Amino acid sequence: MSEVEALPPGLPRMINDRYEIESLIGRGGMADVYLATDHVLSRKVAVKVLRPDTAGNPMVVNRFRREAKAVAGLSHPNIVAVYDTGELPATEYNRERLPFMVMEYVTGRTLKQVIAAGDVDGSVAVHITRGVCDALDHSHNNNVVHRDIKPANVMVTDSGHVKLMDFGIARALDTSATMTQTAAVVGTAQYFSPEQARGEQVDFRSDIYSVGCLFYELVTHQPPFTGDSPVSVAYQHVGEIPSAPSEVKHGVDPIFDPIVAKVLSKERDDRFQSAGAFASALEDALNGIEFHDDEPEPSTYTLPIYGTHHEAETGFIAQSAPRTSQHPVFVEDEAPEPPARHKSNRGLIILLTVIALIAVGIASFLVIRSIQAEAEKRAPIAVPEVLEMSEDDARELLRDNTFQVRVEREFSDDVEQGKATRTDPEAGSMVAKESTVALYISDGSEQRTIPEDLANQSETAARDALREAGLEVGEVSRENSATVPTDWVIGTSPELGSKVKAGSEVDLILSTGMVTVPVVTEMSREEAEEKLSADDVGLEVQFIEVETDDYAEGTLFKQSPEASEDVPQGSLVKISVAKAPPAPEPSEEPSSSESESSDPSESDDPTEDASPTSDSPAPPNGNGRPDRTGPPREND
Repeated sequence: MSEVEALPPGLPRMINDRYEIESLIGRGGMADVYLATDHVLSRKVAVKVLRPDTAGNPMVVNRFRREAKAVAGLSHPNIVAVYDTGELPATEYNRERLPFMVMEYVTGRTLKQVIAAGDVDGSVAVHITRGVCDALDHSHNNNVVHRDIKPANVMVTDSGHVKLMDFGIARALDTSATMTQTAAVVGTAQYFSPEQARGEQVDFRSDIYSVGCLFYELVTHQPPFTGDSPVSVAYQHVGEIPSAPSEVKHGVDPIFDPIVAKVLSKERDDRFQSAGAFASALEDALNGIEFHDDEPEPSTYTLPIYGTHHEAETGFIAQSAPRTSQHPVFVEDEAPEPPARHKSNRGLIILLTVIALIAVGIASFLVIRSIQAEAEKRAPIAVPEVLEMSEDDARELLRDNTFQVRVEREFSDDVEQGKATRTDPEAGSMVAKESTVALYISDGSEQRTIPEDLANQSETAARDALREAGLEVGEVSRENSATVPTDWVIGTSPELGSKVKAGSEVDLILSTGMVTVPVVTEMSREEAEEKLSADDVGLEVQFIEVETDDYAEGTLFKQSPEASEDVPQGSLVKISVAKAPPAPEPSEEPSSSESESSDPSESDDPTEDASPTSDSPAPPNGNGRPDRTGPPREND
């Protein structure tokens, strides 16, 4: 829309006597975004206005207000800023008040457009991901979870700066760091986390998973999971392991594979615990530093040693003998008793030594048991046989054996469509637990049969049947048919029932609804009727007898319509049959006497009868021309 074009009904040109609407620059699921001029600060801004058709939905209005509130509390160069909010008054066109927000105007392309253009390499992907992660670190530090990270919500400015936007379904975490108080499934299926797919509560690590999906698509140009419906994609997020980026797209550095595997972990505790940590790992990988996930080391037990026997002895302090009234001589003769304290320290040392030995033994046992448990966990197991099992049963069996499953499809002449054909590694192979096993599902035989029941079906029904058979419709031609209705199928090329490769094109031959009239003249009536009423002609016949001397009686000498003419099915053909005309009735000749007396006015004078008059023609001469008597005429 230009400045001179009318704005939508109910939308004023000037909002709050400050923001002048110029043009429509975007349209989302619940609001329109307009370019406007802020006349107070003399700058371009983006004004996001809730559309009238959604303003009556309280949930949409709350979401719109929540976005404004969430972003208003955030101030970061990688987040599109919100400058102002308000509501447009109700009008005769809009019964509801329309909330709006005034945002930072950003020129550039969405990340979705950048990916579609295909101009993304590893360094650009890491740069963009770093910008998104910086924005999320700031958001998470302010207890705001975005919950809808996807390419359409990331802007890349003309100068290459990254801006995160659309906090419409963001949720604020409380100060005790509990998760969002909703179990509703929100977000976009190809980018939301397993906990979102399960409808569980989410936290900042859900955003980190979504950023991992974003980076995956940046380097491979496709999301980690795709499917025919959001439900199927969600199912894969919960139960399947994505292929490594280097396996999906040639040229992707395998150094990114372990980082992607960690950020897309199904369990939150196994992922990066901050968006910044994820971005730092990517930057290190870009500089050639491989990522190694820190595994928990087995616990070691240290025993407190309180002292040795030598220390106890040297630490013993001899006490002087107590004073006594006895004579010293008698005292010297008494056998001195060993000090009780010395005996007590020696027993304690022995006890502690025994305890230490027992503790060392227990610690050694636990360490050895931990090593054995880890070895058992990593011990290879055999891949089970899944041949001709249904896809669901095969998945369940492989998962019961601790394997991760990646489904592939292939043609098979031996296995029914939808059943398992094989695994990779093959059945019986010894593979480490929790490894990824490719499960191959049959798409049926690559040789498909053209359905024989296509004949006498409508063109639409025939097209649907061919698609269900895994075939494509090629050229469409038309032929005459006495029995197949107009535009219904007569046959195909290749012929009905023949075997062709899956995906091949099959030409359709449709009926014109017309019949070519055969030649039936010079046949007998029986032959003509049999010819016209045959199944491959199917025409009606009517014989019409016509009196004529030109043909022998009973001859079929004319047909209408004529031979080789195309007529509608079941048309009437009229055939003319020669019939001899009736013989003329004989007339009675008068006798000579009657002829003489028949004209009483005849003259008796023979000369009068013999003499020709001037008006009577002269008898012909020898040349066949009449002789003339009398004077010659002027023309002679």
